Amino acid sequence: MKNCYDNPLHTQQDYREQHQVLSSELKWQELDLSQNLFADWDEITHICKYLKHLKVLKLNGNRFRITPWGHGESTHAFEQVAELSLASCAVGWDNIRTLCTQRRFPNIQSLSLAFNPLNELPSPFLDLQLPNLTILDLSSCDLSTLQPLSQLTHLPSLSTLSLRSNPLTTLSTQPLLIFPHLRAIDLTSTDLPTLLSVIPIPTTFPKLSSLKTSHTPLITSHPSPRLITIARLPGLTILNNTPIPPHERQNAELYYLSTITPLFLAAKVDEEEMDLVKEHPQWKYLCERYGEPESITQKRNPRTSPSGINSSKDDENNKTKIYPPLSLGANLITFTFHYQPTLSSSDPPPPQSQQDKPTESQQQHIRSIPKQIDIYRLKAFVGRLYSIPSLEIRLVLETDEWDPVPAAKPEDDDWSCSEDEWSEDDESAGDVDLRQKEIRKEKGKKDKNLWARREIELVDSTRPVGFWIEGTEARVRVERRDLRMFK
Repeated sequence: MKNCYDNPLHTQQDYREQHQVLSSELKWQELDLSQNLFADWDEITHICKYLKHLKVLKLNGNRFRITPWGHGESTHAFEQVAELSLASCAVGWDNIRTLCTQRRFPNIQSLSLAFNPLNELPSPFLDLQLPNLTILDLSSCDLSTLQPLSQLTHLPSLSTLSLRSNPLTTLSTQPLLIFPHLRAIDLTSTDLPTLLSVIPIPTTFPKLSSLKTSHTPLITSHPSPRLITIARLPGLTILNNTPIPPHERQNAELYYLSTITPLFLAAKVDEEEMDLVKEHPQWKYLCERYGEPESITQKRNPRTSPSGINSSKDDENNKTKIYPPLSLGANLITFTFHYQPTLSSSDPPPPQSQQDKPTESQQQHIRSIPKQIDIYRLKAFVGRLYSIPSLEIRLVLETDEWDPVPAAKPEDDDWSCSEDEWSEDDESAGDVDLRQKEIRKEKGKKDKNLWARREIELVDSTRPVGFWIEGTEARVRVERRDLRMFK
């Protein structure tokens, strides 16, 4: 890098004195000529034509006269330049069009025009011929709308745009501007007022994946601006330099859906609902992905009997509802709790009054509970259902699987001759047919006395109940512990 600060080169005598040096094979790749006294662009051309390996050229703070590209101008002076910085050069759109042409900068990829007065609309004939331009910096250019950028929409490779520190108050334009290839935009320190300002982004920037909104009024207009921004922009993958993982997007969309549901529920006429859809265009998409909220469904079809809060069964047909994947209903488990006393007739009565015991109507409860709830919270919930302290509750999961019970040992039998011994004697005597023997063995396998239902005790843990339960339904037996045995 060669820094020429405070060393103005502006006379022909200086050029002749350094001609011998510049004529040699210099391998400079970056040249900084900022804050000098160049009066004409031809002087920059004369210097750069000797630097065949130049890739970065910085001309910030200069006030030179820009002339159109002529036939006498060297076509190789800026052939390898990929990054050009013209910050604070007091140039307008017309000067930029004259300077930044494909003939002069055929391979330019990054262009900085920060701190230039670009708030005025360009001339109708403005046409930047920069097919390889990917990064454009328009920071602090006094832009209040996107209308002056109308001539940039045709750039085929533009993917990153910086509008930092501009007094932008809206992203809407008339007529509509579309940047079809833009993937990253920086709106830091702008004046976007609320989160409603991001509504035009999916239309204006259809391929946007990275967004910066730090130090703007919109982040203070809502308690959770990050979640709302993520939910409103489905194609966003990076927000304020932080990647958006799939679980964060799911939480953001569910949170956003829960916040706008009351608005649609309060809409009395179709016109109000249509206005809400325009204000929240993600509503239909979220309802299709996570399922329409039950309150909205009941509002549109009042005859449908409600199934209760967090219910996953249809009370009218007694059939399990089928929820879309990733919906709130898909994360619910329908528990059937039934109370079973564990004290025998010889045990002393429990230390509670008769009023605290569960009545017949309280023996069984059906509730839908999220899979993420842990055992501690589940026991507290069951304790409120049966008016039993959670420390005295024992929960046993009754599965649909059966385990074989080991057969009793022969010396423990009370009779001298078992069916197996009888069958063996008969078989040796030839009185029992082989087919009858197989039938008796098959019947013994199906004997319920030899099988027991598999039960799993839900011990105190911070693990979610979904760790033990597969599917959407579970039957749990509620028992009461006698804490006196632990004293």
